[in-house]
Formats: sequence, structure tokens, C-alpha cells
Amino acid sequence: MTTEFDSSTTTIPDAEKPTLTQKAGVSGMCFVAFLLLYLFMSGPLVWMEGKMKFGPFSKSVKTMYAPLAQVVKSDLKPASSVIKAYIGLFKK
Repeated sequence: MTTEFDSSTTTIPDAEKPTLTQKAGVSGMCFVAFLLLYLFMSGPLVWMEGKMKFGPFSKSVKTMYAPLAQVVKSDLKPASSVIKAYIGLFKK
């Protein structure tokens, strides 16, 4: 015996709704996680790009990581040295 559940009639009490501060905190954490993933994937993608020698893949990696390359070219310390050192781990 099953009962039907209609979620449109169910309301969330105000005490359980996320506050603006909680929403901003989650958004901030997601943004930081995205930036970390973006940075940490740069090394393996540079390594793969060097091994594959596949034009469309190389072009997409260069386009996707153009902002990171600009940081390195403009020599913004300490970010550029950290990025160079991390990517250098994968270029061997």
C-alpha cells in the first residue's frame, strides 16, 4: 500500500529555510572549490596536451587556461612562481 506524496502542497517552515548568509557562504565555497579545481587541473591538462599533440585539444586547453597564462606572463609574484612550479611538475 503506497500513498501519494504531493510536494507542491508541502511547505518548509521559515525556521528551516536557508538564510541569505548561508546562501552566500555556500556560493563562496562553491566559487573557491571551482578556482581550486581550475588550478589543480592545469598541471595534468598541460601534461596531456604535451603528450597527445592533438590540435583541437591543445587549442581548447590554451583557450581555457589563457587567464592563468596571463598571470604567469605578467609575472605577478607570488602567484606566477607558484603556478610555474606546479605546472613544472607535469612538464617532465
